Amino acid sequence: MLFKTLLVAYDGSEFSREALRTAIANAPLWEARVHVIYVVNPRYYASTIVDPQIGVVEPRSEHWIGMLEREAEEMLAEAAEIATDAGVEIVPHMVIGDPRDEILDTAKEIGADLIILGSEGKGRTKRFLLGSVSTSVVTESPIATLIVHAPTKSEKQKTD
Repeated sequence: MLFKTLLVAYDGSEFSREALRTAIANAPLWEARVHVIYVVNPRYYASTIVDPQIGVVEPRSEHWIGMLEREAEEMLAEAAEIATDAGVEIVPHMVIGDPRDEILDTAKEIGADLIILGSEGKGRTKRFLLGSVSTSVVTESPIATLIVHAPTKSEKQKTD
């Protein structure tokens, strides 16, 4: 099976970087287009934020939304730089909402045939208590989904 439209969930973590690197490495082989999504989850920003330049910022204010959009732009620029360095172009997507829903919705909108996510490999207890975006996407997705684990520190040391 060849995948022509890839959607990579990216949040700047090492796990998402590994997912992006996997997409970048395989995209030329499949002649695939790489889409990268960064999801701003307002649930994590529900309390008051203190901005060092202007002081207290209330959630949902215009300044608050601007701060989140700048963060998303920085993350997508980082992803674009990683891809460009490898000779691959990406199509960036910044959305606001629950990552579990937004990844699936965006995948459907762009006609993705493969979703690629990084995962830190939480244990069962943490996954139960904290939830897992990757577990939710795999469970709910009608689209093929690849979960990529970043190498552990000990695995990296073995290859260095």
